[in-house]
Amino acid sequence: MARNKFIGLSLTAACSLAFASTSFAAFDLSNCDGFGTACPYVTYGDGNSYALPINALIYDTAQGGGTGPGNPFYVVSTPGAIQDLTVVATGASGQPVNTNYPSADDAYQTPNGQNGSAYFSTGTVSDPGGAGEFTGDVSQTWDVTLAALAGFLGGDSPVFFFNNNQVNSGASTNQNLAAWAQLTVTDPNGNVIATFDFTNQDQAYTGIASGTSGGVINGDVGAYTHVGALDSPIAGTNTNTDYVLSGGQLCLNAGVLVECTQAHDQTIDLNLGANQAAYAIVFPELNTLLASLGGAAGYTLHIDLRFGCDPGTIDPATNCVGRSLNNGYEQVFISSASQVINTPEPGMLALLAISLLGLGWTTVRARKNR
Repeated sequence: MARNKFIGLSLTAACSLAFASTSFAAFDLSNCDGFGTACPYVTYGDGNSYALPINALIYDTAQGGGTGPGNPFYVVSTPGAIQDLTVVATGASGQPVNTNYPSADDAYQTPNGQNGSAYFSTGTVSDPGGAGEFTGDVSQTWDVTLAALAGFLGGDSPVFFFNNNQVNSGASTNQNLAAWAQLTVTDPNGNVIATFDFTNQDQAYTGIASGTSGGVINGDVGAYTHVGALDSPIAGTNTNTDYVLSGGQLCLNAGVLVECTQAHDQTIDLNLGANQAAYAIVFPELNTLLASLGGAAGYTLHIDLRFGCDPGTIDPATNCVGRSLNNGYEQVFISSASQVINTPEPGMLALLAISLLGLGWTTVRARKNR
C-alpha cells in the first residue's frame, strides 16, 4: 500500500524543510542556461521582450531544479515582493506597493477585477498625486527623474517587468492582451531629447511564430526609427496595428517556435496571473542614454502605457477579440537584475511550514488511531 511521503517526518524536520536556505542563480538575461548563452528575445521597435517562462525552461533544461520558485527567471510579483521596487502600475491597493520614492510618481491604478473596463491608459485615468509633484512631473504619463531612478537602481540598468492576468478559460484568445508603451526623456527645459517605442510597427496582430507580426526574434533595436507624432499609437485592425500581442501561449515543436495551430509537443503559458511576471523588457538605447547622463539633474523619464482594446480600434467587434482586458490586475514594475526576487516571500514560507506542521499532526493522529 502506498504511504504518504511525509509519514515519519518529524515536526522539526518539516520546519527545517520549509525554511531551508538554498543558493539560487542570479537573474541574468545574458546567461540563460548557466553556461553563458544569452536568453532569446523578441524586438518590438526599441524594446527587447523576454518571455520569462521560456527563459526558465532553458535554464531548467540545462541546470535542472524546475521552472518554479528558485529558478532565476521565475520572477515573483506579489505586492509583498515588489513593494520595495519601482511600481509603475498595479491593481493592488494600499501602502507600500502603491508608493514610490521622492521624485517618482506613485503607481497608477490598473483595473483590479472583472469590472467591464476593456482598456487601460495612463492618459485616461487619474495621475497619482496629480501633475507638478516634482520638477518634470506632467500629466498623462508615469514620471520619474533620472537622478532618482539612477539612485534607486544603484547605477544599474532598468528592467521593465509585466504581468499578464487575463482569464484562463474559454477560447485561447481570451488569454491574449494588446499592449503598447512609449518612453520619452526630457531635458531640464522640458524638451524631448529621446523617444523609445515598444511597438508592433503597424504590422499584423499575431504571434511571433507567424512571421507577420512586427516583432523580430533576436532583432536589432538600432534598425528601428521612430516615426509619427508622440502619443499616437495606431490602433488599426488585427492586420495593421502598433499594439503588441501579449500573453496567451507559445508552442514549441522539437524546440522550435511554431504557431499553436500547428503540430507541437510543448505549450508554454504566458498568462501567469498577478503573482508571477510573464515578461522582462529591456530598452538598450535607453540604457545607453541613462549611462551617459548618469544622475544628471533636471532630466525626466516619462512612460505612456496602454493595454487592452484601444477605443480607436476599427470595427472593435472583430478586431478587439484577443485584445481587450477581461480580468484585470496587470502590473508593470522596474527593477535592476540584482533586485529581482525569484524565491517565495518569508510569509509564504511561514504558510508552508504551518501546512507541513498540520500535515505532520494529522499523520500522527492517524497512526495513533489505527
